[in-house]
Amino acid sequence: MTAGAVGRFFSTAPQKVETPAATQTYPLVYGRAEETVMSPYKGGPVYLWLRSTILWVRRYPGRHWMRWLERNWDYQKMCMLGMPEFHIDPTKNRWRYFVDTSYYGGMLDKVHEDFWRYVMMYPAAAYFIYIVWCRVKDNDKDNFMAKWRVPKDE
Repeated sequence: MTAGAVGRFFSTAPQKVETPAATQTYPLVYGRAEETVMSPYKGGPVYLWLRSTILWVRRYPGRHWMRWLERNWDYQKMCMLGMPEFHIDPTKNRWRYFVDTSYYGGMLDKVHEDFWRYVMMYPAAAYFIYIVWCRVKDNDKDNFMAKWRVPKDE
């Protein structure tokens, strides 16, 4: 068997070609990856085809697909069908924050909501704290350390 025939059956390294230090190309690549016509190395035909195809799909049909999805699958536009839009002037929308359900009900709905939100919140919080305090006293929860207390006469 010749050396070429042995190379067909066994994995052999290619013959090394000595290059002087002045003609070395950088960056130095370690290991071996032989570039074929089908491997997508930079500048190769497969790489250039992949690059041009991906860019074309993104630019031409992809742009139109995304516009179609944005315009026709707009959930907010569909669920708010028939609702009046907010004013284009942002200063006229300043008093509306979060989801304002009483916006469509008129002035009295807004006053009623603000009364419960800003006026009655404090008495409601005070009543809640009072009820909690009453339940603590009723169930003797404030006296839980009584069994460890030392009597005064001892």
